[in-house]
Amino acid sequence: MRRDTLIKLMISVIILALLFSVVNTRDFMESILKIRPVFFLALLLLPLSILIRAWRWKMLMEHGGCPVSCGDAYGLTLVGVALNMLLPGGMGDIAKSYYGYRWHGLREEMLSTSVLDKVIALLSIFILGTAAAFWSGMLFWGSVSLLLSLISVFMVFCPDVFPWRRIMNLMGLISKRRLDPDKLFTFYTSSGNLKLRAMILSFIGWLVSYLQFYIVCLSFGVNVDIAYILAISPLVNLALVFPLTMNGLGSSDAVVVYFLGLKGVALSTALIISLFYSQILTTLIPGIFGLILILRR
Repeated sequence: MRRDTLIKLMISVIILALLFSVVNTRDFMESILKIRPVFFLALLLLPLSILIRAWRWKMLMEHGGCPVSCGDAYGLTLVGVALNMLLPGGMGDIAKSYYGYRWHGLREEMLSTSVLDKVIALLSIFILGTAAAFWSGMLFWGSVSLLLSLISVFMVFCPDVFPWRRIMNLMGLISKRRLDPDKLFTFYTSSGNLKLRAMILSFIGWLVSYLQFYIVCLSFGVNVDIAYILAISPLVNLALVFPLTMNGLGSSDAVVVYFLGLKGVALSTALIISLFYSQILTTLIPGIFGLILILRR
């Protein structure tokens, strides 16, 4: 195991250890055993959630004249989830471009599309979080989400101003591969109409994803307003891409425990909800299928 990976894993373990130190172990285990059958509804929504993400990425790829089948787009999305289990900061969604290149021979197209896809996804959840936070009266967190939305809008819709070329050159140096900067940059200058359509898909995808979160809450006897869940979703996602932990393990759990705790949810139950949603439902289960694809091809 690489040193930096080991450090990130240690940080995740330390944060989780701190969380478990304030959790009643007996309550934690009893809550797991009392999981309700409605959890299977969240499982049934999982293929749809992944399909929407895959379709958004496929749409961006095809704009650049690089047709990808639905099956390959779905498979690469699963590969990205699998890599997220091994890489920090949600980088698996971008690192999947390596396997896309190996399978299809489209190096720059895969990389630039995966980066743009990730930024559009974050922009969409920031906008949803802004609206939900202001609706819920969470003015401070709504303002934070609004600021993040404005920064992301600048990145997506002002590519000539944002230093995309330098970022892509840096990624080429990191990957130790020769990349064509013009090919990389072409994808960021795609039409605003295409980006808006990708954002609409993102909105739908996030709503499905956080409906799953809501169902997981119900599975453990917690009924939190879904607007509140959407209001804290930007912070949960920032914690998931926190670069010093493994796939947000520990950091995202701390955020969920804190905000559900503000609603009177027991610490042990809040921690279970976070682990079941972020690490089991949306990472481990689809990630296993992604690992199988990596090993088979």
